[in-house]
Amino acid sequence: MHIPRHCSLTAERKQQGFTLLEIVLSTGLAALMMIAITASLLQFNQHKLLAQVVVQSQSLGQLAVAQVLTDWRGSCGAGVTSGTAQTIKLMRLYQGRCVQYDYAYNSGGHSLTRRRSGGRNSGFLAQVESMDFYFGVDSDRDCRIDQWRRSYQASALTALHQVKVSLQLRIPSSRQLRAGKSNLWLWHQDDDVVLHPVNFIWRLANVCT
Repeated sequence: MHIPRHCSLTAERKQQGFTLLEIVLSTGLAALMMIAITASLLQFNQHKLLAQVVVQSQSLGQLAVAQVLTDWRGSCGAGVTSGTAQTIKLMRLYQGRCVQYDYAYNSGGHSLTRRRSGGRNSGFLAQVESMDFYFGVDSDRDCRIDQWRRSYQASALTALHQVKVSLQLRIPSSRQLRAGKSNLWLWHQDDDVVLHPVNFIWRLANVCT
């Protein structure tokens, strides 16, 4: 049986090429796959950044509390002599002597500074956005706190029992995470940092003895 030449050529073209519809469908499928892969990678990266901020917040918060309490534990003599919302003066041992130390918040350097009487300021606690002190005093000498004051001055009429410390720490973060508009933290208005609150109480020992 004789097969016309033009018929064999038509069949050969169908086997070797792709139709326009097949090309469009393949391109669309590849694009969808790339979008899905990209979205998965972005989501994974965002979760990774979130985890990093959580770990940094917890570790830096614990470190800040431990550093302050360890330093103030060595108070001597009159203990705390005075304080305001952002400063505190207390007596600490230095080379066997009871010496006054001044602690103050440095807004320009985002830090808590310490200065020994007669010495120079030195950085004590870094990455601090804000700090507030509250002084729990006993004004009737019954060994119970009856007032929380924003300032304190040592006197024979009052006894200081506790100091509440409220800090906001600066946790560096990624612009990519901020772009995600996460509501888990308070973001700084101008800087790419998360503001992490840390609150703790310093209890003065042997106040009523």
